[in-house]
Amino acid sequence: MDAASTSGRGESSATRRMGHHLYTARRKPLLSLVLVFGLCIFSVMRSSQTVSSLQNHTRENFLGKIFNQTEEYKNEAADNRRRDDQTKNRGGGGSSRHFWEREDNPSCFHLNKICHGNGAWFYDDVPNNHVTSSPRMLLNQPSINYSNLDVPEEYDPDERYRFNVASPLNNSQNKTAATCPYSSTPYHIVVQSYYNHMIGEFYSRTVRGLNEWMRDFPPKSEEDIQLYVHMASEGRQTLFHGHRLFLGALPQNDKIDSFLSLIENKRCQCFEKLVFCGYKLHDYNLDDDYDNDDTNMDDHLTFFTADKIEHLDSDETCDGRGFRKGNRCTAYNHLRQDLLSRYERKDPLLHEKIRDYRHNILLENGVAPQQIGNVDDWKIVGLTDRKARRVWLNIDEVIQTCETNFLLKKVLCIKVNVEEANSTQAQLLMHMSLDSMIGIHGAQLTHGVLLPQEGFILEILPWIPHNISDYGEWTATTDRPTPLGEIFHGTNLHHLGFRLGRESVPMCEHLGWSDRGLKACLMNETNENNIKFDWSNRDFNVDVNMISKFIASFLLKDIPNCSRMYKRAEENFVIYNTYCSKGEDKVKRAKQYFHSRSRARQYKYGSRQDDNN
Repeated sequence: MDAASTSGRGESSATRRMGHHLYTARRKPLLSLVLVFGLCIFSVMRSSQTVSSLQNHTRENFLGKIFNQTEEYKNEAADNRRRDDQTKNRGGGGSSRHFWEREDNPSCFHLNKICHGNGAWFYDDVPNNHVTSSPRMLLNQPSINYSNLDVPEEYDPDERYRFNVASPLNNSQNKTAATCPYSSTPYHIVVQSYYNHMIGEFYSRTVRGLNEWMRDFPPKSEEDIQLYVHMASEGRQTLFHGHRLFLGALPQNDKIDSFLSLIENKRCQCFEKLVFCGYKLHDYNLDDDYDNDDTNMDDHLTFFTADKIEHLDSDETCDGRGFRKGNRCTAYNHLRQDLLSRYERKDPLLHEKIRDYRHNILLENGVAPQQIGNVDDWKIVGLTDRKARRVWLNIDEVIQTCETNFLLKKVLCIKVNVEEANSTQAQLLMHMSLDSMIGIHGAQLTHGVLLPQEGFILEILPWIPHNISDYGEWTATTDRPTPLGEIFHGTNLHHLGFRLGRESVPMCEHLGWSDRGLKACLMNETNENNIKFDWSNRDFNVDVNMISKFIASFLLKDIPNCSRMYKRAEENFVIYNTYCSKGEDKVKRAKQYFHSRSRARQYKYGSRQDDNN
């Protein structure tokens, strides 16, 4: 494998913005054969096409072949879909075909019988390759930059991992399946989507769609699937623990790894299928940007990072309109239930471990053993404790107030910081031991999906002053879920939001929201640096009385019905999702009570900015 990691700054900025991508290239010998065949057609049909237009025609046919666009194949595809649907409707557990082979799955493609050994990648059986019959392939993987704070401003990293895939006939290493054994796991799947490094985005863009596909078309055995996350960085292992945690909802062999491990692995190995999910095709010639003397790239198929792993049924219901129309979106409930049930199934002692973990939390926070009694009687509230950016400045004061007001009522408030969890198991127990999570809009609240049934998530919405900067207003919406809040939609969890006001920002405290000179003062305190004032970087305070009201009104009181829940939340909170019964009906269902658009606009433009303070 030619897995050279190179650094440089020759890549154009436009190309860098394209994101993470994969290239497939055809060699000149194959192109020559296609051209000869095309010229024969040219002479028979007496066409006036030029060689250039003939190449374009050949290219269109090539693309059509790859993505099965011929009428004949469309008819066959329709028959396959009907057969698959009939199998699903009969409860047959899916189809004999795999989800990545579906014509209505535009986010996945696969390579058959691909091998790796002695630093080279090659095909063991080129004619069966699903994407192209090309005897050569170039895959390119730029790095993911997790944060600008990690890289000096004067250094623009450009790390990429390139490898060529050759047919056995052209493979100088002369490896064959006889000397390069096949993996005992037949299907290796690399997953990707926009913002993979942000765990909430990863959950909604990558895991949700993948889970829906695997529910529709489950593998015959979990041991048949191994998953890889498209990451090019060996750092941020704590982040990767979160990826492993949430991919644990899916049927796979629990050997989740980074795509980097495949690229850098020097062991001789073949794979029955190497599947890529979360990519989209771009027809883009990059000869000028990627000059590789070893590979003659006359023609390119470029696969860039997709917005998400698409699943048409769930995508249609899990959009903005779907969220406002009740519980049409069921995909997030499916994912949460699959996540919890799979971890319970894998570890029969999980509930005992959670109870032991809760018991230790109480002891470590000064609760005497004789006061504990039954750990299930306690309410443990986790306050998300970030160490950089969006730091909760008065978190210690909130914890002290919580102890004073509620410890005798068996409520304990603690700090939780996911970065202190050094394994997937540690992250799992840290969050499954909680009854409630409170935190600013951010990634760690994603772990709220691990709370028990009817657990509470209180999302603190940052102050977005419209007259100063409305950047980030999507993080504070009350007439619809925030991007983070979508993941709790339709579940048996309570998800509430509380909007911070002017008093949450400990700068220019002598000036109020509507006072003249506030913007100039804030810019002066941030050295006229808008980035420092952005919601994503700004530290904050939270009114301790609001936290006390939340605990007293929700955690310590039963929720008899939906109307009572709405009444308690109406003045200060928005209910993005709750789990309650209506009227005389004792059956609980998910329910949402968003603010009206007019009320949301009042918050946005200031008339309600300080109502909560």
